[in-house]
Amino acid sequence: MMKRVFVFVMFIACATMVFAAGAKESGAPAADAGHGETELVVYSTIFAEYAEAMKAGFEALHPGVTVNVLNPGGTEAMFKKLESESANPQADVVHAGSMINYQHAIEMGLLEPYAPQAPGFKSSIPVGGSRLELSHPENYYHVWSLMFTGVMYNTQVLERYKLPIPRTYKDLTNPVYKDQIISADPLKSSTASSNIVAILQIYGDEAPALWKGINANLPYYSGSSSRIYTLVSKGEFAMAIGLSRPALVAMEEGYPVDFLFPEDGSQVYDNSMALVKGAKHPNLAKEFIDYILSDEMQLKGAEYLYIPVKQGVMDPSLPVSLESVTKDMGTIYAPDPALAEENRELIQNTFGEYIRTKGTK
Repeated sequence: MMKRVFVFVMFIACATMVFAAGAKESGAPAADAGHGETELVVYSTIFAEYAEAMKAGFEALHPGVTVNVLNPGGTEAMFKKLESESANPQADVVHAGSMINYQHAIEMGLLEPYAPQAPGFKSSIPVGGSRLELSHPENYYHVWSLMFTGVMYNTQVLERYKLPIPRTYKDLTNPVYKDQIISADPLKSSTASSNIVAILQIYGDEAPALWKGINANLPYYSGSSSRIYTLVSKGEFAMAIGLSRPALVAMEEGYPVDFLFPEDGSQVYDNSMALVKGAKHPNLAKEFIDYILSDEMQLKGAEYLYIPVKQGVMDPSLPVSLESVTKDMGTIYAPDPALAEENRELIQNTFGEYIRTKGTK
């Protein structure tokens, strides 16, 4: 049976403030590091409210420093921009997106190693009976928060059309769902590509057949990841193949939606970050990475429903803690950047054809 997550979000902000007040250390960098850098450029596709909070917090710790957070328009677009600027890097830090994206950036020579100095941050943590690596073996990227792949659904739309709640990814191939499923464009969205890779991890050689069956039930692909949640929240579609965090935000806002983790498995979706190779402000960039991994920002992220990766930073009984979110889940798959990179051409060719046929909106 698929598992639901019930989040009592009105409790979260108060709870995180209590834990922040009682923390012995924040792990945040010192305000005056003596390197003379006064500007930091961060490429990030993170939601605007959190982006503003991290900018304001870092600037408050570093008087005289200006943080410019730029969203290039999706994770794939962000890394393509990074690649196009490789001869003259404009960004200092790339922030958000999955380690799968970062693995490709490593292959392209776009990133530079940095070992975080944030107290309490560990390079791996237990998740779902195995260990999740939070840092690249050579420190090219680091994970700062977690979400999970799965399906957001609108309870009223399912009831209106007398549609069953799917239990697995495979169920999404059922023709009964024709034109009732929406997905972002996987060639531009890490949300969509992570679900595609999740299906590949679960089903192996059978995955392309599932992709084809699910594609048959989509009227088109969305050019925006965030739009898929809006479409389902407002009842224009029954389901969106997406991530847990935006679905839980919609629940908080009172929409008749819920998020389910497929019985056949849910993949961990990590938000990672890295130092850009040739960054013009490398010292501030390193301090920013440590700041994002500080207790303060781990708790701040929890207020926005980003699951913290630092163990012990908050009570595990709280709804947004990793322990609470995963306790009733079924099979959990860690991201497999090598598998994604190995099948990159297959995914691009397959979904390139689907998108040429169906189009995007």
